[in-house]
Amino acid sequence: MTVFSDGRAPTGRHGVPAERGAVGGGTAPTACPVRKLTQPDDGPGPDLERVDGPVPRWRIRSFDLARTVLRHPEGTRQGGFNAQNFHGPDGPRIRPPILYLEGDPHHAQRRAAARFFAPRTVEGYRGWMQEAADELAATVRSDAWTDVTRLSMQMAVRVASRVIGIDSATSPAMHRRLDAFFEPDPTGASGPVLRARATWRNLAMLRFYLFDVRPSIRARRRRRRDDLISQLLDDGFSDVDILTECVTYAAAGMVTTRELITVAVWHLLDDPALLARYRAADRAGRVEVLDEVLRLEPVIGHLLRETTAPVTLDGPDGPVEVPAGAVVDIDVRAVNADPRAAGADGDRLCPARDLPRSVLPTLLSFGDGHHKCPGAPLAMAEAEVLVTALFREDLFGAGPPRVRWNAVSAGYDLSGLRVRRGVR
Repeated sequence: MTVFSDGRAPTGRHGVPAERGAVGGGTAPTACPVRKLTQPDDGPGPDLERVDGPVPRWRIRSFDLARTVLRHPEGTRQGGFNAQNFHGPDGPRIRPPILYLEGDPHHAQRRAAARFFAPRTVEGYRGWMQEAADELAATVRSDAWTDVTRLSMQMAVRVASRVIGIDSATSPAMHRRLDAFFEPDPTGASGPVLRARATWRNLAMLRFYLFDVRPSIRARRRRRRDDLISQLLDDGFSDVDILTECVTYAAAGMVTTRELITVAVWHLLDDPALLARYRAADRAGRVEVLDEVLRLEPVIGHLLRETTAPVTLDGPDGPVEVPAGAVVDIDVRAVNADPRAAGADGDRLCPARDLPRSVLPTLLSFGDGHHKCPGAPLAMAEAEVLVTALFREDLFGAGPPRVRWNAVSAGYDLSGLRVRRGVR
């Protein structure tokens, strides 16, 4: 397979060539906030370069090249999120979850689940999402600190569980089980600590199945409902297969949305002008702010593809052949700041920036191609609902959250963003 970026000049929303650095049709304001979550390798670099390591790896920082690779999957397959555990003869003897499927099986499963995440369907969820957000926002008090990361996880769990079909969505016990399962390993942990964490995580998975997933499956066997578990049962999935899908959707729909909500609240707390803009905006304007936060601070920092056949990529000095068995590493943080797609101020948070017509406001934060996140409309909707509910009254922070970097997502894990109410 040959993959080339076409190099054409991007165009604005009405087909006019986009002006670099333009935001909303004018010059980029210098007051746009900068990225909060930085890594040592952030910054400009070659569009395509080989990175030394035990496995041949080619890193992509060009938006055009990254999107072309994601949209033309021939010769590649999912390489991130511990995909190696499902590849090869030693992989588990279960049906691979949707995240690791390729080809016709992947397309069939995507089509079956798509209706639960379509924008029109998500709009129908807004009423009960608003109720959940108002209830959670009401727990924030003026005389005590509340952790936004916990509130946002509760919101994400309620929403994802309802769409998936897990009946114990509001159970504090289920929240604790999921917290235990998704809690990242302590920084620098090794040996006995990691083994203990793996055991604890496996026990949390078992409890999640026994107390949350299995009862929901049994209820749907008696009577189908309009949710994902019912759809999976209709498609012949076993209990173990359904558990695997539930964990996959939980990781994709709960943990990542928690991070999006948390980092958005962090930016708004730290920037009065951005907060004033958010409060004054209508729903579409508020979503523009959240889109821009996610573009600048992608929750998934790198998208990996493993080559299953030789692939030719468009390097800075001409075509580069990547052999089979190598890793193509799309640096989402760099790609989302590519000035040819995002403008010269791509490393700043400027809502409603003037983008090429074919470029989404979040660029590649939700991926692209056949593995693009199907839950993007749901994630943005629930984030807007909860963030808006939280800032309906004045909110004060106790300082920045704790930041850890996750080796699996190549992104960030935030915790301890504490807030309280204030008087206007």
